[in-house]
Amino acid sequence: YTFKMAITSVLLLLLAVTAAAKQRDVLMLAVDDLRTELSIYETGSFMHTPNFERLAKQSMVFERAYVQVALCMPSRTSLLTSRRPDTSRCWTIEADQYWRVSGGNFTTLPQYFKESGYLTIGMGKIFHESALCGWQDINYSWSPEAIYTHANGGEGPTGLYDPQGQEEKLGGKGKLAHQFDDADEPLLADGMITDHALQVIQNISANRKSGKDTRPFFLAVGLHKPHVPWWAPKRFWDYYNDDNSSWPWQPPHATLPTDVPFVALQDWQVEGWCQSDTDVAPICNKTKDFPLDNTTLSQTAIKYLRQAYFAATSWTDSNIGRVLDTFEAQPNLFLNETVIVMWGDHGWHLGDNDQWAKMTNFEHATRIPLMISIPGMAAGRVSSIVEAIDIMPTTILAGMGFNMTACPTNANESRATALCTEGRALQTIMAQSLASPSTDTHGYAFSQFPRPEHPDRIVDLDCRYKNLTKEECPNKMGYTVRVETYRYTEWIGFDKEHGIANWSDVHAIELYNHSLNPVPVSYDIETENIASANPKLVAQLHEILYDFNKIKP
Repeated sequence: YTFKMAITSVLLLLLAVTAAAKQRDVLMLAVDDLRTELSIYETGSFMHTPNFERLAKQSMVFERAYVQVALCMPSRTSLLTSRRPDTSRCWTIEADQYWRVSGGNFTTLPQYFKESGYLTIGMGKIFHESALCGWQDINYSWSPEAIYTHANGGEGPTGLYDPQGQEEKLGGKGKLAHQFDDADEPLLADGMITDHALQVIQNISANRKSGKDTRPFFLAVGLHKPHVPWWAPKRFWDYYNDDNSSWPWQPPHATLPTDVPFVALQDWQVEGWCQSDTDVAPICNKTKDFPLDNTTLSQTAIKYLRQAYFAATSWTDSNIGRVLDTFEAQPNLFLNETVIVMWGDHGWHLGDNDQWAKMTNFEHATRIPLMISIPGMAAGRVSSIVEAIDIMPTTILAGMGFNMTACPTNANESRATALCTEGRALQTIMAQSLASPSTDTHGYAFSQFPRPEHPDRIVDLDCRYKNLTKEECPNKMGYTVRVETYRYTEWIGFDKEHGIANWSDVHAIELYNHSLNPVPVSYDIETENIASANPKLVAQLHEILYDFNKIKP
């Protein structure tokens, strides 16, 4: 054991010294709403995702990585600032939750590289779009070369290249899912983003060759799919058609977990699909008002929507392959000398646990695919529990040899500190996994989600069930911790204005046993809330959750 630890320490030292001696190029691939149902994970063995497999062959693949919030804007804020939601005060998608206003003037991941002399270029969706996050934080995080006037199809203001495609004109208008002709791919938004990425890579290579610009680069490519609407070229749908019987069109465990509290659930996206979607509404079983669930979606609708999601995922895989191909084709750019980070911003429910979409604290909403490739480090797999806030310190250490300091434990002091991490660099865990997977260190992952999610409507099934109005529905925060064999969640009263949790105001608790599903899991689904039968375990996990998450003003 001592020898292995010594080897690990030497390896980490060499990696840090090498990175410090030579600033490494960084390629970051960000994907929206991506489940771990990929062919690199056991749950996705049926998926056609060869380029994820290709990237995995040179990366550390993380079996259990978790986001802080299962929603785009707060999740990306946490990941790209390495701050937890209660520090940034970004919990949902609202106008007053841009972290530079609500939390603190935090240095972001691309901003750190920019201020260190890098060319930083992003495209597509990196931060959450629109003014809610300062138009993808354009005033701080990106080099001038990344900024485009009217970047959003001529309608939005100046920002990153993030075009509106021609999907609606080509038949997608009013549809949650649509098959496009393969010839139309260059006119679809993600096709346009990928084409732009290829051009940027070629320009970087040409400028480096001519000596016009030899700066190291931080290149971030953000692909929208498989975010709804599930629009993709036809050839990707064909991988999951009726001729292919290997893909699971029925959700595993499609019923609600036993004894689940209503506050843990959401149904608002299914409600919208069944009311207005051109293709889905006619095939909904409009027989239930509460909850809107897998009995509302007909079997035909469920099969169609799962096929659409998987097709969109395979299209994203293809676009990632195009980026890797173009990178490898450049004579002076080398993937094996580049730090590569691929992440999903959160998961997505596809009928499992009777849930669709995101915005829950369940496993399929909070668990994400994560791969990190560091020059000089072998490929492998990490079974430790890690968090999205670990990505920023890991990437900075890998790219520049700088080890970020931990943030102060006092929330206000953390908000006043521009550059620090509430996560941890993962190089030690990665090295330990390579040296001895059987002794891989397991940690905790903390996530959370507010109810009601949206201020303008009751996205809180507990309040709807009790016939409470929007004004009567109390604010709650669901704090959850994922430990080695359990997930424990408490829904407690929350003062949203001041960001303070009231731990004495407990609305509901949940406890799910994951010990029956060892890593890698077959279907890691939480089927039964066992909190009431395990008071001692609940008390132990409550202390972990309370001690870690309580705000210390």
